[in-house]
Amino acid sequence: MSHRIPQVEATLKKAIAEVLQRDLADPRIDAFVSITRVKISTDMANATVFVSIMPEEKQSKNIHGLQHATGHIRSLVLKKMTTRTVPRFRFVLDESLKKQAAVMEAINRGSEKTPCEHDGMHDPPGAADNATGPENQTQDPPASEDRPT
Repeated sequence: MSHRIPQVEATLKKAIAEVLQRDLADPRIDAFVSITRVKISTDMANATVFVSIMPEEKQSKNIHGLQHATGHIRSLVLKKMTTRTVPRFRFVLDESLKKQAAVMEAINRGSEKTPCEHDGMHDPPGAADNATGPENQTQDPPASEDRPT
């Protein structure tokens, strides 16, 4: 398996992030835009760029701005890359971070509502030995020498 595609994806991710951060002056892109990942087609002609946009209220406006500035962004990225060509970009809002946050929130709510039962698993080492007093401890019977063999 070739390592070329993952290498180009990583390089593209870095170059696109740098262009968005430093070189792009589009008034429609006025939020914090983060490139979460880049997925290149096997023929390396197209790339899907997954972005996270904060705050959430500005997502629609900013994704629209990115989609309209795709050609300009591509030309700026081409100047930063050492490859002869750069794939065509398609910017997509990455919903996975929102889903992960929702799952974590649900887990946190569930763990707060569920009472924690004491099962002795979180006791310090040796606490179980001290929990029962000597009056509750049983001793093994002494070994008998006339055991059947």
